[in-house]
Amino acid sequence: MSIFSFKKIKKQISEYFISTSWPWEIISGLFIVLIMINGSKNFINNQSFSKTRLVIFIATINLLWATVDGLLLIFTNLLEKGRDNKISSIIKSSDKNLATQTISNELNRTTIKVLDEKTKEDIVEIILGKILLLSTDTITKYKISSRDIFGSTIVIFFVFLPSILILPFFLFTSNLSVAILISNIIGILMLFGFGYRLGSCINRNKILIGVIVAIVGLTIMILGTILGA
Repeated sequence: MSIFSFKKIKKQISEYFISTSWPWEIISGLFIVLIMINGSKNFINNQSFSKTRLVIFIATINLLWATVDGLLLIFTNLLEKGRDNKISSIIKSSDKNLATQTISNELNRTTIKVLDEKTKEDIVEIILGKILLLSTDTITKYKISSRDIFGSTIVIFFVFLPSILILPFFLFTSNLSVAILISNIIGILMLFGFGYRLGSCINRNKILIGVIVAIVGLTIMILGTILGA
């Protein structure tokens, strides 16, 4: 792999880690795994119960969900690219007033909206000039990029990561109830940790967000236990 490619990958990972996506994806995966672990309690005393089958089932379901989530990212990116190209085409084919207003509306969906009006007007003029220089082929042609595929791979990894909660099933083979208890404790701690990180990403009270996410996880565990009883 070239240094250039490595730098691109490093840059994309850096961008991903300042977003709310990765902690939320791990939290979602934790919810899914906790539901399955606690919902399996009614199978433990069954003579036909197989720990191996349960572990494979949990890992497979989480992997499938992770894959769907990754594919949805690619699909969402394609929709966004299509929308961006559509907006660019509208700007190129419109009079200056409409084009300027369209760009302003788009900018108001970003952090640029916090700037003063004069600065925003200058930015709008720059963007308008750049878009008018784009060729029609550049605007209408879009496809799945290596960046989309790499981003999807990151999503799959983070959503599947909570499958580590099945490790106690291998460490406490003689007592599966203990294994489930250990998994639940680890799950709650992870939920608090990644909820804390989510709070940091959205500039909210980190401890409060961590506690809320952990409480939601605890509620899921209780419901799973009740439904699996």
